[in-house]
Amino acid sequence: MPDAARETPRPRRRAALALAVGSLVSIGAGGLVAACGSDVSEDPSYLLVELAPVETPAKPGAARVVVTKGGAEIAALCVSLAGDSPASFVLKRDAGKPAADRVNIEVLSFATLKGQENAGPGKEFACPTALPPVLGDVQTIDIDFCEAATRKLVFHVGSVCGCNDADAGPGDAGPTDAGDVDAGPSSCGCSPGFSCGAGLTTTGQACGPSTCCGTTVSSACALGS
Repeated sequence: MPDAARETPRPRRRAALALAVGSLVSIGAGGLVAACGSDVSEDPSYLLVELAPVETPAKPGAARVVVTKGGAEIAALCVSLAGDSPASFVLKRDAGKPAADRVNIEVLSFATLKGQENAGPGKEFACPTALPPVLGDVQTIDIDFCEAATRKLVFHVGSVCGCNDADAGPGDAGPTDAGDVDAGPSSCGCSPGFSCGAGLTTTGQACGPSTCCGTTVSSACALGS
């Protein structure tokens, strides 16, 4: 967990965003898909990304989300996590774009961020130039889209893994759709190839708040709708 302030990377490309609690907000990610229809070629795909703050004494009050595709930044945003409801936004892959094309979603959590005092719960605000120390682990997921369907990916923002005896064993889950409670190292944090509190377990269940799950989800179709 870094002690010094982090510099916010300058985005190469920024998509128009408007984040709201429980709302569906589209991001042009070069392609994603929504509900099934009779003609798949005419259906886009959607990935609903939910940011659910972990209820701890150090509950995060803000998050920074970065979406990249093939190493190129698609979008970067900061969002207030104040209030009781999770924040959410939607990534959309347009019809005709390959659903197999993958994106990477990174979430950093903070106690608070400069500028969020002017943003309501779940609302986006301008990220500060310098970022304070991160709460919990940096969460990252590499994922595709489910053809002509909507799937939900949950980030338990501010999760901490590997700090309890029950989840402090050596990593033994696979590199995809990974994650059992014994997939963490002997100290706080997850083993390489694992992310804390996001993605899927090896049994295909949504990752829990204190569980190490694989950084790669082999198919978004395995996610809940």
